[in-house]
Amino acid sequence: MAQPLVPSTAFADAWIQVDRTENPRFFVNLLDATRARLLECARRSPGEFFAPLAPRPELNVLDVGCGTGDFLRLLAPIVSPGKAVGLDLSETMIAEAQKRSAENVDNLSFRAGSVLELPFQAGSFDRVLATQLLLHVPDPLKALSEMKRVLAPSGLISITEIDWGTLVVQSSDNELARRFSDLACRELRNALIVRDLPGQLRDLGFNHVVIRPEVEVAQDLDAFYTWFVEPSLKHFKQIGAFSETEADAFLADLGDRARRGHYFSSRTYYTVLASQSS
Repeated sequence: MAQPLVPSTAFADAWIQVDRTENPRFFVNLLDATRARLLECARRSPGEFFAPLAPRPELNVLDVGCGTGDFLRLLAPIVSPGKAVGLDLSETMIAEAQKRSAENVDNLSFRAGSVLELPFQAGSFDRVLATQLLLHVPDPLKALSEMKRVLAPSGLISITEIDWGTLVVQSSDNELARRFSDLACRELRNALIVRDLPGQLRDLGFNHVVIRPEVEVAQDLDAFYTWFVEPSLKHFKQIGAFSETEADAFLADLGDRARRGHYFSSRTYYTVLASQSS
């Protein structure tokens, strides 16, 4: 008997079962929309964008949870002839990454696999990157251990996550606004993982940890609204946390606030860079 498809809005499960969801392309489109601003910055000046990684020729780089591979494609020429490898649990994502990388880039490759059992030898990479990955992983400590295992002793690990406890989507109804933010944090698997991440990395032996925060603020109905706020309301209705009336009122109010120039949403990203300095 065929297994039932996973709803795209099933917060805790969808991202680790993309290929089994009702619409795998939803996740490709979501990444394109929500990462467009950052990708534009990276394309404009790759050297500046990737400077915190101290990239240079001959370094081997692994991007775990690479998605469509757009950022790794920009990093690959900088580390050439070193290897730039993208890994993702989703065959849909890997197929898309390979399609977008049809041009001949000798040092760039993509493969399907799990961060919980990385298919690489110990010490294979000088840089290991993960962006909004640990949020979804059932065992983030095991994932971190695997990332450290494949990292060279002198290597650098870079992990970027949103602290979902900082999410604000302001509504004229403060109770609904608080409920939305609380539910978003509660329904995601590891919504507050970034708060424990520096300590966990130190426990693994990384003795040089740098934390780089960035607050993203929206004053209009942006991609985050389209690809997170609206789908979230569908999920919250399905689990009975928002009534149909409340969800409609919440969205109508956000639209009205946007038209009047009163829309406000924000969230805080943290990039944690860790190494084992001598």
